[in-house]
Amino acid sequence: MTTKELQKTQSEKLTKLLAYAHQNVPYYRKLKLPDNPQLKDFPILTKSILRSQTDSLLSDKFQKKDLEQNHSSGSSGEQSFTYMTHDHKFYLRALQTHWWTWGGFRPGEYLVQTGISPNRTLPKKFKDFFFRTNYLEAFSLKDDIINNALEKSKNKYPKHLAGYPSALNEMAKVAIAANTTYKFESLICYGDKLFGHYKDNFREAFDNPTVINTYGCAEGLYMACKWDIPYYYIMSPHVVLEIVDDNGNPVPDGNRGHILVTCLTNLAMPIIRYKLGDLGVLLPKANYPKKRKFNYPLLREVTGRETDVIKAPNGNILIIHSFTGILEYYQEIKQYKVIQTSRNSLLIEYISKAGDLSERALSEIKEKLEILMDGSMEIEFSKVEKIAPLPSGKPQIIEIRNKE
Repeated sequence: MTTKELQKTQSEKLTKLLAYAHQNVPYYRKLKLPDNPQLKDFPILTKSILRSQTDSLLSDKFQKKDLEQNHSSGSSGEQSFTYMTHDHKFYLRALQTHWWTWGGFRPGEYLVQTGISPNRTLPKKFKDFFFRTNYLEAFSLKDDIINNALEKSKNKYPKHLAGYPSALNEMAKVAIAANTTYKFESLICYGDKLFGHYKDNFREAFDNPTVINTYGCAEGLYMACKWDIPYYYIMSPHVVLEIVDDNGNPVPDGNRGHILVTCLTNLAMPIIRYKLGDLGVLLPKANYPKKRKFNYPLLREVTGRETDVIKAPNGNILIIHSFTGILEYYQEIKQYKVIQTSRNSLLIEYISKAGDLSERALSEIKEKLEILMDGSMEIEFSKVEKIAPLPSGKPQIIEIRNKE
């Protein structure tokens, strides 16, 4: 599509969505909005509102029991929930495939993937088999597991890597330490921050693969993707991104502000002006590259959390999803932070919805974490009233206080 065609598509979808939400969503219907509301007329949707008003944010046109629940990965330390139809889930898969193919990937080509679903149920096993996927647990990568996966991929062609950048970087470091290069056509990043030194390691370890850097969240929002230019393509037929100041006012393109996202395709639970907790900058149109693959609008940068990696004494590498993959199942935890206070000890600060966590829940969490670390670290818990955010404004989930 041309720029004008994309703008028209986005504008028409937005107009229909806003009118639909105003008429069919209880949360928006009760607000004093104009008869033909514009985007700026809608209030900013926060995670706390999403958590407390979940049912009233559902459209009257759908039954909750017929919808799929999605929860955030908890990478911000605070969970939220959304609902969508099964058809919309397929739409997101198509959008994801759109991104992945930019690097040359085609479904069925050999893929080494890291993730947080270690329990490979029968459908997932079928997926792994038919789509030739070697699935690795991102939250417990040891050198021998990495070496085995890389050696197994050696004679596969073409092949691709996908997963959390912090986990893929650990794989690259293992290859570099062994002075071995493994050829991968593309490397697809999602879930956490892609740092510059990670890309340097990817080039060295994996023979300069095409790096696809995606920007989305587990609430069902696939927002932008970086490929052939140093900027993100915003998926304008799917979302509207706004950049606003602390008071919710739009900032000029090129200025940093809070990212708000509106999903144009989820009618079961319209997500309008959702404040993710990230800071970002839209690229001024005067600075758009003349040669680019697509005519989507461009996001200059996203300021995310700097995710530290915790190395347990037993050799396990624990990334942010080591903890979210466990703690996300305890919904009584509103927010948490993992602090490495020494080489052998962790402190988990948490804010609970009401009262203290049960001894049973704390024991279960501790037991699951100890399995990842083979009991090599002492784990303590501390209930707190507040967890300070990073300078970016986003909560920090991992902090290293002792880097020995």
